[in-house]
Amino acid sequence: MERYLILEDGTVIRGLGFGYEGKSYGEIVFNTSMTGYIESITDPSYKNQILIFASPTIGNYPVWKSRIESNGPQVSGIVTRDAHAFLKSGSEWSEFNSFLSENGVPGIDLVDTRFLVRKIRENGVMRAYISSSPDIPDEFPDPMAEDVVSKVTCRESYEIFNNHRKNILFIDVGTKRSLVREISAIANVFVVPHNYKFEATDYRYDAIFISNGPGDPSHESVDGVVKFLSKKAGEIPIYGVCLGHQLIALALGGRTSKMKFGHRGSNHAVTDGKKVIITSHNHGYAVDRESLENTGLEVVQWDINDDTVEMIRHQNLPVLSAQYHPEASPGPHEAREFFIRMKKEMEGN
Repeated sequence: MERYLILEDGTVIRGLGFGYEGKSYGEIVFNTSMTGYIESITDPSYKNQILIFASPTIGNYPVWKSRIESNGPQVSGIVTRDAHAFLKSGSEWSEFNSFLSENGVPGIDLVDTRFLVRKIRENGVMRAYISSSPDIPDEFPDPMAEDVVSKVTCRESYEIFNNHRKNILFIDVGTKRSLVREISAIANVFVVPHNYKFEATDYRYDAIFISNGPGDPSHESVDGVVKFLSKKAGEIPIYGVCLGHQLIALALGGRTSKMKFGHRGSNHAVTDGKKVIITSHNHGYAVDRESLENTGLEVVQWDINDDTVEMIRHQNLPVLSAQYHPEASPGPHEAREFFIRMKKEMEGN
């Protein structure tokens, strides 16, 4: 079954279709991880995006449902060089194909993904269609202009009580399940959607945590979260990762900007000037370092390759956030230090 990848610059790439047979559209990005394809496909931070797997072989181990990060696939489509969806060496391959098909995710295989990754690195992320027709559409609207957070936030609030001494108000702007598990391991959590009436809650919490999520942090859909964080800074400890990290920076007077092609992978080196840790990333926006001047926020970790702001803390207030995913542990576990610091600060150690 022929399928086509159509980029906004007019590039049309022919490949072999698998997964869902329908058409899809999104911002096309790439991930450099060699493993974790199920975690990536189900990560809400990929909402409205077509994901290129830079590692050539994808689907060469079973679909482990225990590693799904949300209620199902979140990507608009996937692009691969060698997807094992058609191999007859084991039932897991057909399971991968069925998993995509049943959840409305089209894939296109036998694509020169090295060419695509180079193209995006040179020209920046683009918008694209996956289609059964090679005809170029007239319009390529911006997928990030939509309210993507509303598509992935929880519909109702819920509590996870593990008999901890401290309670956290967990703001879900598109969280991964693994992140909820990590936070609930150090405190009781009350998970609420991004449009929750924060001031009206009767839940007594000792800190606020803001999750990862998709889209532009300056989008009006998350203005309510930013205003709430701005008000609470100085009153209560505030923590966040990924999109949450960006929203914290905005709440305290900083700015964010769209990156040329973002960071998506499990091998990103981050440093504090003394040591280097290997971290997992999934973001297309970043905090502007210069904008943090006179906000009280200081950069304590940065990307070793391009100087992207990776961790910030406030000089006087209990505010700490990381751009990377400390819950992901892409082999090394040093990034989990973030949660240790959270717990120590909350408990006054």
